[in-house]
Amino acid sequence: MATNLKVAKAELTFEAGFPQPEFSLFHDAGALMHHLFKRLEPHGLRLNDLRVERGIANVGDHQIVCFLFNYWMTVHIRIERIEVICSELPRDYVEKFKAAILDVLQAIKDYRPEQSFRAFAMALGLHAKLEGQPVREYLARFVTKVPQNLGPSTGGGAIFYFGPEGDRLLASIIADVSAVVQDAIYLRIYGLWDAKKVAPASLSGVADVLVRQALEGLDLSMSD
Repeated sequence: MATNLKVAKAELTFEAGFPQPEFSLFHDAGALMHHLFKRLEPHGLRLNDLRVERGIANVGDHQIVCFLFNYWMTVHIRIERIEVICSELPRDYVEKFKAAILDVLQAIKDYRPEQSFRAFAMALGLHAKLEGQPVREYLARFVTKVPQNLGPSTGGGAIFYFGPEGDRLLASIIADVSAVVQDAIYLRIYGLWDAKKVAPASLSGVADVLVRQALEGLDLSMSD
């Protein structure tokens, strides 16, 4: 029987990588910001939440940054990738965040219709209580041998790596004791998808499938 998770905190990182560095991406920064603002204003983007950061010595530092949802979401447009960092992922905002991420990708396509992507990556972090089971007791099932002569063991964690499966290039799961929420588990579920096989509109669905499969594989379920 699956152990139920009661999520106390969640965070999300999303990346869309370009096939190669796009050194001319900021050739017309004004037009790029126009498309970003047009797509993201319905999600609450304000002018003072949109800025250009110019790299001084490192061209990779040149980027456009957007802040959304009361700074819970930060969008970085770089020459080699788009990066979206959600420091908080409230459950009632999940669909709003998904829609905003898709509009970031669409803004790039509006600006450069020929622009393609190499891969999409998603990392979901969950800090959650386990109903009816101490977290260290749960994690102990994944540790077959504890190193000796290093002092009293205070617990263990696990990381699992997975190869290609369907349109997914790879995946991984980290299970450990949360350093943020007391007596809670920390799970990090990561997936990487081939952008030639997965369209942006399908990302939400394939990511949801990965999360569900990961939780099922760990004998865990998510409470509403």
